[in-house]
Amino acid sequence: MRLCGHRLLRLRLLGGMHGEFTFETKTGPRTIAFERGVIESVNGSDIVVQAKDGTTWTWVLESNTVIRQGGQQATASTLSDGEQVFAGGPVISGGYDARLIVVKPSGGSSPSPTPSPATGS
Repeated sequence: MRLCGHRLLRLRLLGGMHGEFTFETKTGPRTIAFERGVIESVNGSDIVVQAKDGTTWTWVLESNTVIRQGGQQATASTLSDGEQVFAGGPVISGGYDARLIVVKPSGGSSPSPTPSPATGS
């Protein structure tokens, strides 16, 4: 499943709210999905994410799900309602298995660079 992780990183860079991609592998077709949105609820191993257009998918957190928050690895217990996230993983039997969850920093923007001293002209 290492390859799937690389594909998820590429998907994250593409942008978009949500989608599914099916591709051919040596063992047959595989489908991976992604969604950007707000956590509506976290219930045990299920996380419900709603995209900006109203699409709502339930992602299943697996033992190998990678959760990143603030550039650091995090645990499922740190996920909470209202957080902006990117979720991605394979579609298995119609369900969405989360392999990567990235929590967007609160405030909606990335940290500002340290201001440089003003220079006079």
